[in-house]
Amino acid sequence: MTGEFITSRTTWSITEDKTGNLWFSTNGFGAFKYDGQTFTQYSEKDGLSDNSVDNIMEDSKGNMWFGTRYGGVSRYDGKTFTNFTSKESIENNEVCEIYEDGSGNIWLSSEGYGVYRYNGKSFTNYSQKQGLEVRAVQAIFEDREGRLWVGGGGGLYRYEKQALPIQQAHFVNVTKKGPWE
Repeated sequence: MTGEFITSRTTWSITEDKTGNLWFSTNGFGAFKYDGQTFTQYSEKDGLSDNSVDNIMEDSKGNMWFGTRYGGVSRYDGKTFTNFTSKESIENNEVCEIYEDGSGNIWLSSEGYGVYRYNGKSFTNYSQKQGLEVRAVQAIFEDREGRLWVGGGGGLYRYEKQALPIQQAHFVNVTKKGPWE
């Protein structure tokens, strides 16, 4: 099956971990790790929350994160999977974007529900109530000045957190007219 997956199956994400392994997501066959010689498959039978994987990211602690189409997000510590799904953590199981900011927070999309920030203990949701009108988030990025940008179907937004309590932090819509500093 491994040769077949490379040529005839959909691959949405490719990433390289800190040790040089390549990771490939698939649509229906989980994820594959290539160590330079062999492929290892990770699927639901191994603990992955769903076999349709949209995105793979390694965090600063060496954990691998898998955003799935139907099973939320899975974190793999090299031994076991921890799954965060709509049953206990996030509102929708379709997670197509995962990003770690400079403070070690994990940001992820949740189709129809904006983004979530995971601080290592709990999830905080940012959506329309916080000014984020993008319900289908497809891009998350932190610039060198520490500003978080979110984009997708509905425009481009910047996270405003300066001197605000978390309950008041919000997103502002950015267009060619600004807002700019």
